[in-house]
Formats: sequence, structure tokens, C-alpha cells
Amino acid sequence: MADDLSLVLTTASGFISLVLGVYVFLRGRRQIVNVLFLLICTFMALWCLGEAMTVTADTLAAKTFWTRFQGLGEMPLIPTYLLLAHYFTGREVLRRSRRRTAVMVTALYAPWLLGLVFLYTTGIFYSSYYLIEGGQGINVVRTPAFWFLTALGFAEILAASAIYLRERSRTTVKVARKGLLILALAPLPMLIANIIMNLELTLRVTTPQAGILFVGLLAYGILRYGLFVDIRSMTRNVLAHAVVVSVNLIIFTALSAFYIYGLDMGLHWSTYVLFVLAGIPFMIAYHTELEWAKRFTGRHIYGREFEEGRLLQELGSSIRTVSNVGELAESVVHKVRESMGMSACALMLSDDGGYRVVGYDAYDKHPAGAFSETVLANTFMLEWEDAYTTYSDKDRYSTHWHVGNRIYRGQCVLEFIDLGVLRIYDGDGKVREMLWREEDEGEVVSIPLEIHGERVGLLWFGGKLDGLRFTLGEFDFMVALSTQLAVSLLNSKLMQELLDKSARLQRLIQSTSSAQEEERIRIARELHDGLAPYFLDFIFRLDMLEAQAAGVPGLSASLEELRDKAREGLRDLRLVIGDLRPSSLDVLGLEKSLSTYLERFAAENGMAVELQTSGDLEHLDSLSEVTIFRVAQEALSNIARHAGAARVRFMLKGDDGWVEMVVEDDGAGFSEREVRERMIMGECLGIRGMRERAELMQGDLVIDSRPGSGTKVSLSFPVRRR
Repeated sequence: MADDLSLVLTTASGFISLVLGVYVFLRGRRQIVNVLFLLICTFMALWCLGEAMTVTADTLAAKTFWTRFQGLGEMPLIPTYLLLAHYFTGREVLRRSRRRTAVMVTALYAPWLLGLVFLYTTGIFYSSYYLIEGGQGINVVRTPAFWFLTALGFAEILAASAIYLRERSRTTVKVARKGLLILALAPLPMLIANIIMNLELTLRVTTPQAGILFVGLLAYGILRYGLFVDIRSMTRNVLAHAVVVSVNLIIFTALSAFYIYGLDMGLHWSTYVLFVLAGIPFMIAYHTELEWAKRFTGRHIYGREFEEGRLLQELGSSIRTVSNVGELAESVVHKVRESMGMSACALMLSDDGGYRVVGYDAYDKHPAGAFSETVLANTFMLEWEDAYTTYSDKDRYSTHWHVGNRIYRGQCVLEFIDLGVLRIYDGDGKVREMLWREEDEGEVVSIPLEIHGERVGLLWFGGKLDGLRFTLGEFDFMVALSTQLAVSLLNSKLMQELLDKSARLQRLIQSTSSAQEEERIRIARELHDGLAPYFLDFIFRLDMLEAQAAGVPGLSASLEELRDKAREGLRDLRLVIGDLRPSSLDVLGLEKSLSTYLERFAAENGMAVELQTSGDLEHLDSLSEVTIFRVAQEALSNIARHAGAARVRFMLKGDDGWVEMVVEDDGAGFSEREVRERMIMGECLGIRGMRERAELMQGDLVIDSRPGSGTKVSLSFPVRRR
């Protein structure tokens, strides 16, 4: 009976070790610590397999083989545990230096691999083997080399424990200290069992039997250290499978009872065929049933996690669509605080060496609710090694928060505030102080928001209103939320910077365009007041000379020719002045100027022009008027030169804060694709100029044309008043 119990313990130890190792590996295949843990579990399973087969073997030769087989698991297990300890303390160094890692791994495994070779080829460790009288095991005669190798194994295991304890003494994080202590104590059961077995104090206790405690403590210690996911997700899946299997068994059992007793078929070959046929639908529908069970358990048993998942999905959607940091922060902190039942929630954005509060929401009946407006409007936070301090812009209050503990969830660190001091300055040297303690007010968690190593903000979670502590699942929700927020804050920050730069560029372009128009006006005035009078005086003097030279043959004709050229020059000068700045805009206004221009255009080109104006077009600023007039000039000029049109419709309206102008003709039209290609080649400067003027006004210019179907030019931009 005792031998059977020993066999069961050994087999169970190996099986559980392998299952636990595979599960952890599948949860994080790329993490080195997961791979090392899987190796430890695999070596442990091989050791247990060899021990179990040694007990069940019938002959001395078979027992000898399986005793040596145990070395495949026992010997590599020891250096792997030590390598795991080195990973915890020097993982960054090991990642950076491949040569150093290779040298260390070779030094750790070389003596054990050499010992494994000697175990199979020589009798250097065991001089002889013999059966145990009245038992199922085997005993060996140990040599000094065996005791040396055992001492080396004990030394390496104790060295690994010492590394964990040294790392524990260096860290101030409570959870990490607990995890490292468990990692250091994990091999203790196996060491005790090994001493008992080697000293032959009892033949019923073997080292592999204690392997289940070693692997279990090791996994728990690493889990507490924050490198693995917690067990809740696994139990949820197990529960879903259990629900489906239980329901299917109940239905199948009831169906079988109906066949046997209800239909009085008894146990016959036809009944077994019906059993098989009845089981096929259950196998086919198992996956669908499992999804239903997961949704059921998620909603009714893990209701909190279900709500958090739904909230995370909603926030993820809003985070992707909201570009304004203020709107994003307000939405996040309010939804998170209400869904998790917290007293307060704050979101801070990295700014000028510290953090500026951009979102804050607190429960109205909680003391934190009294400071909502003040915190959101004025608070700036500075970060120290183990503390945070805040102050207001007007120095009305300040706070100091001490970080008492940190835990790690994957690549994210959660900081727990254990003490806070609030000072309120009432003036006249009066200061009020309020003390906050974790044990009285509940947990406060601070999570740094990082993306690619850049700190973009902080997310603070206030204590829960029910006084309970945060669960591990809630910590995972915080980490998932912080990851999304970090990306969103960075995107919002970059978007805001881009919008600011765009606004500054727009203002610069507008000021440049305004300066350009003012310079056009100045040049037009100089030409009108300076050069035009000279032409008029020249023409007047020619008239006088022509009157005096009426009797001189040939001179009168020459003077007439000079006078015509002077008049032509004056006309061209007036056209240039008109192009620089339509003077009619200042005298007649936009609508009258366009009407006059269209009448002249119709007369000069023999076209029928229809003008429609509507809405509020009064008091537009000069840049808007000039833009409309210039685009109209260019559109009409293109019609006159290229369209061959008979009718032109011109529409201008101002409505709902926008100005819209449409110039449409019934001419030949053109291929838009061909025009786009010509614009790329640097041609069609008129159309490019119209587009640039539309962009300057933060508007749009749309040209719709097809060969033989006329052309429609539409300009629209926001109203700008004088």
C-alpha cells in the first residue's frame, strides 16, 4: 500500500509539473522566463517518470536503466534553476551581451552534462545496484564522486536562493519581496527530501515526490512577481468547459434513460448504436456551446470583468475618434470612475518637466469631490523618486503623496500611494492640513502612461467607495486601459501640435496675402496718381501741337499717331491698375463690381450672362472680396479663351456662415484627368491660383467638367467679416 501511494505521488508530481509548464509557456512563448520555467517542469517530469518506472520495473536490469534515466531530469534541473535566478537579477545584461550569456550557460551546464555522460558509461557515481528486500525500489552503492556531485548541486541551489534573497534585500516593493522570498524557498522541500533519501532515513520518501511543491512554489513566486498572467483566465475557461460538459452529460444521460427505460429497449447492440448517434450532435455543437457558456459565465458569474471589458471596448472606440485631449480626458475619467465605483479618477498629461491635470472626476459626496473644479483648473504635478507633489497656479493649495509599494503587471508598473498630505493656504499666514492614509481611505493607484519608452502622462485611480481593495482582474483592466490611453494621448498631443502649427501657418499666409493685397493697392495708387497724369498731360500737349501744326504737311498725321499710342498706353495702364486692385470694390462694393464686370464681359465676348445673388454678402472683409473677385475673373477668363460658350450662369450667395460662388457655362468642357496631369507638369497656373486662394480662405474649390458638357466652378469658404 505504501509503495502504491509513493508511485501515485511521483506520477502526479511529474504530470502536474508538465501541465503547469506547458500552460505557462503557451501564455507567453516569447518571454525567456517562461521558456526556463518550461524546461524546469520538463526536467522534473522526466525525473518523476524515471522514478515511477523504477518502482514498476520487474528486473534489476530494468530498474538500473530507469535509475540512470532519472539523471536526464535531475542533472539539467539544477543549473536551469540557477540560470533562472541569474535572469531575475541580470536580465538586461544577459540580453545585451550574447557572449557573456553563452559563457555563463556553458559554465553552468558543462559539469552536469559531463556527469550525465559518466553516469551512462561508467560506474563513477554508483559502484553497484541491488534490489530492496520486500519492496519495489532499488538501492545503490554511492561513491565519493556521487557525494561531490551532490554537494555541487546543493551549492548551486543554495547559490540561486542566495541570489533571490539578495535581490529581495535590494527592492522596496512589497509584492516583489514576497515573490522573491517564495522563489528562494521553492527548492527547500526537494532538498529535505533528497537528504532523507540519500541518508536512507526512510525508503518511502523520494526527491521527485517533492517536485510538485517545488514547481508549485516556483510558479506562484513568479506569478506574484508579475511575470505571468494570473490564474483567473484559466479558471474561467475551465468553468466554461465544465458547464458545457455537465449540461451535455445530463442531456445524454436523460436521453439514454429514455431509450433504455422509456422505450423499453434494454441494453442491446441497437441501443449502443443509438448512444453513438446521440453523441455525435454534442461533439459537433461543442464549440458553439462553449462560446455560449463563456458568454454566460462572463456575464453572470464574472459580471465585473464583463462590464470592464465592455467599458474598455467603448473607451477604445472613443479614444480612436476623439482628437481633443480635454474631451478625451473628461470622457475617460468619468466612465472609469463610475464603472469601477471609485472615489476619484484623474488623468495627467506630461508637460514641461511635470504633469498637468487634464481630466478629473470625483464622487460628489466624497471629500475629493469638493476639489474637482480646483484640481482640473490649476493643478500641476511633479514626480520624485518615491513621491509626487502638486501645487496650484495661484499657490492656494499643495499636496504631497508618498509611494509605498509597486507591483509589476507585464511591462507596466502600478504604484500604490500609502500617505498623502494636503495643505490649503487661506491667506494671512493661515494653513490648513489634511492627512490621507491608505488604511483609512482605501487604495490609490498611479500608473505611468508610456509609449516606446516615452512618458506621456499619468493615470490615477482613487480608492473604491465600498472600501474593498482592487482585485487582480481590476489591475489587468487598469493596465489595458493605460496602454490605450498612452497611445491616444500621444496621438492627441501630436494632433494638437499639428493643428497649432497649421493655424500659425494659416495666419502667416493670411497676413502675407493681406500684405500682398495692400502692396497691390499701393502700387495701383502710385500708378494711378503718378504715371497716369503724365499720359494725360502728354495727350493734352499732343492735341495742342496738332492744332498749331494744322498747316504743316505730314506733321498732323504723325501727331495723331503719337496721340493714339499714348491713349493705348493709358488704357493698358488702367487695365494693370484694375488687375492690381479693382477700384470698384472700394467704391461700389462687391455685388455692384461683379455686376459691372459681368456686363462688360458679356458685351466684349458676345455671351448671355445670368447673375444671381442672395443671402448676406455685406461687410465681408477685403481679403474675402478680393478672393471672390479674382476667382471670378480667372474663371470668366478661361471661359472666354477656351470654352466657346454661349451662356454663363454666375451665382453668389452667403448663408449659414459660408460664402458660395458658382460659375457655370455651356461650353466645350475639358478632361479633368488631363488638366490634373498638366498641373503636375507646371501648367494650368490659373486653376492652381484659384485653388490656392480657396485654401487660403480655408475653403474648397471644386471644378466639374466633361468634354462637350460645359464646366462648373464652385468656390466656398467660411464668412470673414470686417
